[in-house]
Formats: sequence, structure tokens, C-alpha cells
Amino acid sequence: MNHIYTSLFFWGIEIEFLYYERQVSFIMASENYTPIQLVLGSQDSIEREYLTAIPYNFTIGNEGKWEMLISDTDMEVKNGEVIDIPLKEVSIPENSVALPCAFIHHALGVVLKARHTGVALVETRRKLSSVIFLPIQDGMVEKGDLLAVINVFPIILTK
Repeated sequence: MNHIYTSLFFWGIEIEFLYYERQVSFIMASENYTPIQLVLGSQDSIEREYLTAIPYNFTIGNEGKWEMLISDTDMEVKNGEVIDIPLKEVSIPENSVALPCAFIHHALGVVLKARHTGVALVETRRKLSSVIFLPIQDGMVEKGDLLAVINVFPIILTK
């Protein structure tokens, strides 16, 4: 994993930064930090990074955007067998959060989670590449099917 880990002192508080392939994420100040394991990878390989993170406070905008998660392939699904379905790529802007819409949008099942490419830092643009889909009956998901809708809201980090 390409990353550089560094720290600096600012007004008497140690601040550490983690650089992922030219992306910067503020991950620690000496107050309220929590040790975490960041687990990244795919079905082929899993990597763990031991970091220290700090919870963020944020303000959410009151105007959002609906994004549609649309199947990019035909796939047979079986009741109860969780499956990864590729999406037509959806881009989530930097400094925004994506929240699931509460309604099921496909008769064959429900989207449990959206998957992204790379590290999903809130301050960077994220690309959704697939969804984890839980079928509630057997059938065929077809290319172009609407699988789910997400609500995307801009945020401001307030720390």
C-alpha cells in the first residue's frame, strides 16, 4: 500500500497525517484519538493498517441529490445468497456523505452496502463500483436495473 505517515505540532497539539497515493487524510490529534485497524482489499487479498483516528463532527447540508445505483451486468440471483453486483460507475463528491434511501427499489432483493474503489476518505471524490445485494427471491438482475437510490448530502467538517 503506497502511503507516507508523518506528524507535526500545531499550537501544542500533535497532528498526524496519512498520505495515500497523493490523497491526504487528517487522522489524529492528541485529544480523543482511537486506535483502529483499517482493513482494505478484495476477496483476493486483505491488508490491515494500524492507525489512530479521531471522530469528526460535521454539519450536513439541507439540500442533497439522489443518485441511482444501476446494475452494469446481467446476474442470476438466489434467495438468501449475498452477491456482489457491478454498477454503472457513480461518483460521490468530496466532502459529502451518502445515506441509503429506506425503500427497496428492486423486486428481487435489497442493497446492503455500496462498494468503492480505493480508500473512501470523506475529503476525496469516491467512485462506487459495485453493491452487496441480498436477494429475497430467485431471479435475474438485468443490466440497467435500478438496484437502489442513495441520498448524497454535502457536509462541512467542524471537528
